[in-house]
Amino acid sequence: MTPTELQELLDRLRQLGNDNSTCEVKKARGGLPSSIWETISAFANAGGGHVVLGVDERNNFEVTGVAEPGVMEANLGAVCAELEPAVRADIRTVELAGHQVVVCEIPPLARDQRPCHKRTLGPWAGSRIRVSDGDRRLTDYEVAVLLANRTEQRYDAAPVPHATPNDLDSDLLAAFLNRIRQTRGEIFRRVSDEQALIMLNVLTRHQDIVVPTLAGLLVFGTYPQTFEPQLGLTFVAYPTTQPGALGPRGERFTENRSVDGSIPTMVAECIRILKRNMRRRNVVSGLYRTEEWEYPEEVLREALVNALVHRDYAEFARGMQVQVEMYPDRLVIRNPGGLYGPVEVTSLGTTPVTSSRNRSLLKILEDTPFGDGHMVCENRGSGITRIRIALAEAGMEQPRFADDISTFTVEFPNRTLLDEEAIKWLGSLGRGPLSRSQMAALVVMRGGRELSNSSFRTVTGVADSRIASRELRELVERGLVTQHGSRGSTTYRLVTTATGESPDLFTPLAGQAPSSRAADLMLSANESKVMAALASGSRSRGELEQATGLRSHQVLRALRSLRERSLVEMSGQERSRNARYATTRRV
Repeated sequence: MTPTELQELLDRLRQLGNDNSTCEVKKARGGLPSSIWETISAFANAGGGHVVLGVDERNNFEVTGVAEPGVMEANLGAVCAELEPAVRADIRTVELAGHQVVVCEIPPLARDQRPCHKRTLGPWAGSRIRVSDGDRRLTDYEVAVLLANRTEQRYDAAPVPHATPNDLDSDLLAAFLNRIRQTRGEIFRRVSDEQALIMLNVLTRHQDIVVPTLAGLLVFGTYPQTFEPQLGLTFVAYPTTQPGALGPRGERFTENRSVDGSIPTMVAECIRILKRNMRRRNVVSGLYRTEEWEYPEEVLREALVNALVHRDYAEFARGMQVQVEMYPDRLVIRNPGGLYGPVEVTSLGTTPVTSSRNRSLLKILEDTPFGDGHMVCENRGSGITRIRIALAEAGMEQPRFADDISTFTVEFPNRTLLDEEAIKWLGSLGRGPLSRSQMAALVVMRGGRELSNSSFRTVTGVADSRIASRELRELVERGLVTQHGSRGSTTYRLVTTATGESPDLFTPLAGQAPSSRAADLMLSANESKVMAALASGSRSRGELEQATGLRSHQVLRALRSLRERSLVEMSGQERSRNARYATTRRV
């Protein structure tokens, strides 16, 4: 880290008023804090971070320096070596404002090596995770999930001792075996039904008798919840954008359901319930407008199947259900167990890397008909990719993913990018026909965001980087966007003079001239009010509502958009009204 980068980091922290999820600041005048190992463990178990020693957080992040930087570096290195696995941190001394500041950059640990813990305490007592500006101990379940991720998991192939083959639907089994014998070759035509089902991990031998596996029961069971009561799905529709907030008639929710049955049954029933709680809207498709559900059915099916198939089926996780939460502004689907294997949140649906926690279950569902002629899943790692493509085709925003070790969450914003106003704006550009992905990218850049090849694919659902490069190059050639940087650091920005924005829709930040860059100019009226309120310092959501006169959901939506564009940072819990927000730079 250079002195300039350190100064910029401290400036952002001053805006927030405290540390954040990726940086811990200590004055360290009395030596290395005894709890510093907790922060290093926490950063290593998440996305990495920085420890800065020689800065006084309580005095507006004043640079005070450390007395013996060489000794401090050595002590930090010793702490990193005492962790298991040892953390390979980059430790250096940076001179700033005439003082020596020690900066320790902690890289994230590979997923199959976590949890990083203090060797003398062991993983259960010595593992930490970063939450906002603090470090907390990992729960027993989180530690168990991380340790289990180091090995192949076979919970889905485990026997269900009290079940019998009679607890499985014979018609579904017959259809399954018929497809297997048609598509899997001669071997399955030469063995009995029972032997074939054992080979396919639908049945297994347990204490000299044949019983269903957990995977077989979940796919073909008449009612799997007889044996595993909590392996179901819950659906809750909320009347407001926040859980617990009452609706206009004092209601806590508009629908609250438990959904049981086999996996295909639960998916079909949940889609039916979702449709009952959804509206239909007009979606632009090329030159035409069609009426579709708020969320495309293909997206719902893929997301629900992913949640039920990739959830954690370890015994200590079977008391938890898949949760579906519907709000006026978003749909949230949450399942027990975070990502498994080498997969990272940032690469979901944009790279071919895939990893399966429940391999037997996936293999069975690959040949299980859903009822509409399609199989329940393809087992090709293409589910997230299909979700991205379907949302792009519907002109909707792409999903947001969160991996919290113990849970995996996907959130679908209830917002279409290509609405009537956006289509009118795109038509005003007068630069010839555009592809659906180019239209979506321009609308996103219109909001002030710069796109790289990777973020273009994330936004539009385009999977091939070569196609993304070609479409971005066409936008540059048409004079709609400008290219900045080269090779791996190339970004694309909307040409300011091509926007044609009207002042009542998009206004500059307070105190900025009309010549400011596009990222600052492209703010909606509500976003401008929020940014103006934050110009004097950090505020909570309630304080922003009072300062701007906006309603709760308007402030929340503006903050979400500003955070996505890295214009605002948050400290505190995501859903807490005590969380504080600040701009990421002076305005």
